[in-house]
Amino acid sequence: MSRFPDVVIIVRSKKNFANIGKVRILGSASPCLSTLRVGAPVKDAVLCLLKNGFLITEQKNIGVFFRIR
Repeated sequence: MSRFPDVVIIVRSKKNFANIGKVRILGSASPCLSTLRVGAPVKDAVLCLLKNGFLITEQKNIGVFFRIR
């Protein structure tokens, strides 16, 4: 049985580029759920995701992160 990867999509806020404007989680984003909320700093979420095995696949005002389970 193949497993789908965990995917997190972060869209930066239009008002404050340093903060999260929207977030979508497909699968699991643990243990980073507390950093993945609208209005939270993007930097904290990105650092948590990278420390927990996620890879960045695209970057501009939208960050797409994935982790193979």
